[in-house]
Amino acid sequence: MNILMLGRWVPPPRRPVRAMREYQFARQLLARSHHLTLAFVTDNPDTAGSISALRSEFGDLEFAAVPRAWKSLTGAVSLAAGESCTLSYFRSEALRTRLGDRLRRTPYDLVCVSSSSMIQYALAIDKTVPLVVDFAEVDSEWWLQRGVRGSFPSIRFFRTEAARLRAAEAAAARRAARCLAASPEAAEIVKRFAPDAPMSVISNGVDVDSPGVPATRSKVPTVVLNTSLAGEMEVRDAIEFHRTVMPLIRERVPNARLVIVSKEPAGHPPLGNALAGAELAASVADPTSLLHQALVAVAPLHHSADIQRSVLEAMAAGLPVVATSGVRQRLGVGGGEEVLVADEPKDFARKVVQLLADEVMRAEIGARGRRLVAERYSWSHMAAQFVHLVEGVKSPTGTASRPAAEPLARAQL
Repeated sequence: MNILMLGRWVPPPRRPVRAMREYQFARQLLARSHHLTLAFVTDNPDTAGSISALRSEFGDLEFAAVPRAWKSLTGAVSLAAGESCTLSYFRSEALRTRLGDRLRRTPYDLVCVSSSSMIQYALAIDKTVPLVVDFAEVDSEWWLQRGVRGSFPSIRFFRTEAARLRAAEAAAARRAARCLAASPEAAEIVKRFAPDAPMSVISNGVDVDSPGVPATRSKVPTVVLNTSLAGEMEVRDAIEFHRTVMPLIRERVPNARLVIVSKEPAGHPPLGNALAGAELAASVADPTSLLHQALVAVAPLHHSADIQRSVLEAMAAGLPVVATSGVRQRLGVGGGEEVLVADEPKDFARKVVQLLADEVMRAEIGARGRRLVAERYSWSHMAAQFVHLVEGVKSPTGTASRPAAEPLARAQL
């Protein structure tokens, strides 16, 4: 198949391209001998290295660079004028023109879009070309959540942008032959604004190809919680674990450390008092090295539901995990083999202490957990599901692609 992939192919500097969902999916499509054209807009002033790497791996690129300062002003003006700031910011007439020329010359079998900022280009393509929209965690939801937690006057900006971007997402969902989301929760969000959209869930994968399990780990009894210090529910779980379970662990293991790792910076208000005695490692792009320094991982998920970080990434690093029963249900595994299960503080502490004291038990459970991740939750497994879905999407007419006869109309609320 000849596939046009519209996304944010040059990520922010702290986010490696390997960690991107669309990159992993694209690699698998390439491995199946599909031809890909990657199209994107970037505001990164230093893209030479990233673009060179993309070109060496995928070959065919169409992109445009936009000046960051000028586009910020343009976005603010557009919001005042009734348009989505995101769409305006990533609008490039140069890229639109080049894509139109490309579509006239190249018979694309499918278009994939993986960023709401690129929906405007996808909707300008003739409807005879099937469209697959990967909403992942739904970009407009990011704005909406900031509108919930923000303060005046920023709260009004966030909510307005969320509504306008969601209108574009709804238009894409109605046009799509297939929609994807990265979680059941994200899929429910899409179904609320596009109830008839054909929806599938393909979760983000876990990198099991990164440096594997270290031959030896630190002798210091270290417990790690890999979470988000910017998420309200995740912070509640971390504070509750630190307050109710860690004191019980330290009664038996006085020198036990608790390291809380977060890819995001810590949110507000400051967490120093609530988590005094724990070691906070925030803004960590790749937690692998910190996971390798620990002996046991914990996933006390009573309020949050992010098993990706707290469970799967820890398992991929070869760590044994103690988690709540809700985690076991989501993984679909029995207790005691791949993960130890506990809900009450005393039971949770007892099982962590047991693992800290038993090196053989740690190694056995860690190996079974890593094997589970490789078989069910690795990027290669998830990307294979994506390829299967894409290969099942057929053009309704079998005709070659054409540019839309009319320019994209701006979504109105």
